[in-house]
Amino acid sequence: MKKQLSKILLPALLALSSASAYAETGSEQWYLRPYVGISQMSDLSADFKDIDGRSGDADIDLDSGFAGGLGIGSWLNERVALEFGWEYRSNDSSVTLAGESEFDDGNYASNLFYLNGAYHFDQRGQWRPYVGGGLTWIEEIDIDLEGGDEDLSYSGDGDTGYQVFAGVNYAIDANWTLQTELRYGSISGIDLDGESGAGGKLTGLDYETTTLQLGVLYQF
Repeated sequence: MKKQLSKILLPALLALSSASAYAETGSEQWYLRPYVGISQMSDLSADFKDIDGRSGDADIDLDSGFAGGLGIGSWLNERVALEFGWEYRSNDSSVTLAGESEFDDGNYASNLFYLNGAYHFDQRGQWRPYVGGGLTWIEEIDIDLEGGDEDLSYSGDGDTGYQVFAGVNYAIDANWTLQTELRYGSISGIDLDGESGAGGKLTGLDYETTTLQLGVLYQF
């Protein structure tokens, strides 16, 4: 796990260090970007092994949920920004195992880190649209299966994926900017092992997310 984390953190720190050299001599500054959003996830299918002494197919239905995060970034030039950040996401879930066992009071949640690049178009008045994309790395992902007399939990880490996004900034002044963004992310082939006494595992899960989010960007 530490080796996987270093593969993400080291390039991120080097890239942000390069961006810092520009920020010290250019007109732009480093920035912080907290954000919150509505998380929408696709329903999915997976395989389960040795849960309640059985194996087979698992169907997972997901409701809308919550996403929030914090990014720190800087500018490579007047149009391109590089950002490294953390994100938390949680969606309520209902899980059916082999068409029989139902867990209708759980959730599917994650902590992840990301490294994104964004291209900003010409500013029109106070508005400035942008597009971008990047890589994601899961620090932890878990799903809780709750229902009846059972409470099972399965988790994993280390998987990587990607995200793409488009948004628009609204400049309030030289330091503060409001932001709205639509983001799509995808991580596939996730395996989750039982924890806290839960037996068995879930395999082959996908993590496809669509987020409508609002943020505040502060340049310093």
